[in-house]
Amino acid sequence: MSDKGFFASVCGFFKSLFSSSPSPAPTSSAKQSPAAKTANDGLTGVERYIRNQANSGSKLTGVEKYIRNKTTSVKVLTGVEQYIRNKAQAKPMTGVERYIQNKG
Repeated sequence: MSDKGFFASVCGFFKSLFSSSPSPAPTSSAKQSPAAKTANDGLTGVERYIRNQANSGSKLTGVEKYIRNKTTSVKVLTGVEQYIRNKAQAKPMTGVERYIQNKG
């Protein structure tokens, strides 16, 4: 096989592989199944993926779902965290309380 013919056949193969045009109609001896007929709608795999993502109910990306799951999950507090939160929520001490704590 000549180099030009081989190169042309390789280019033709890649062109047919990556084109979004539908393949030629099958002959009567090679019939497609009903599932194959509905799957071959003339779109590339990427176009079908984008269409399916647009039609799906969830408009969140994987990262957004991950962040939402992390922020909504219940987190168990350690004893130190509970102590700090209780101290932060406590009312400020009066002068008398401070005096008793320092002298006591």
